[in-house]
Amino acid sequence: MQPRYGAGMNEDRAKQIARDRYYMKLAEAVQEGANCLGSKVGAIVVLRNRVVSTGYNGTPEDFPNCLDDGCVRCHDSSLFKQGRAAEMSDPSHTSGSALDRCICVHAEQNAFLTATRFGIALDGACLYSTLSPCFGCLKEAVQVGISRIVYKGWYQAEYAPALIAQYKALYGHLSRDNETNFESIGGQRPQIETTGQPDPYAEPPEIAMSLKPPAAAAEDSV
Repeated sequence: MQPRYGAGMNEDRAKQIARDRYYMKLAEAVQEGANCLGSKVGAIVVLRNRVVSTGYNGTPEDFPNCLDDGCVRCHDSSLFKQGRAAEMSDPSHTSGSALDRCICVHAEQNAFLTATRFGIALDGACLYSTLSPCFGCLKEAVQVGISRIVYKGWYQAEYAPALIAQYKALYGHLSRDNETNFESIGGQRPQIETTGQPDPYAEPPEIAMSLKPPAAAAEDSV
């Protein structure tokens, strides 16, 4: 089996990684438009080596920006992080919780929705994102026909074991014929932070586990 990266790669794989780095730089440029009190993310969709859609995270069109307190949930979460919990409109709006109340649209979602608005089918396309997709964006990527996902950083999340299994099943669907169809930029293991976003649906909290990148998960199983 050909190495995913490093010495011994064949020419086609080396060219793929070079293209990936080029497109990821475009995703990083798109990220500059992100307007969110949380993580800033940029995403692009590439079909037949052409960029067909882009997206960054922020509030819906014609709504106040997140940085202008356009998102109640993000604003409350920011207050909590600043030690100003008494000013929150809802004490449950902490990092990683109440995600269904966040008005911000994720970068990947915006890229998919933009393509839909302009009648662009995404079957067989590649998604490049500066952060690995959350559970919701991953399932949506599968549903719209994305065939490959390349990410720069790993989105830290804590899910219950059953949800981790479903997340793995989703990216396993993409990589069932080729493990490079869901990977970090260059195929290498991304840097993993020590803390992540807890899953609000993991009850009780003690059953939650860290969701690790595929490479890290494989190492743990050895």
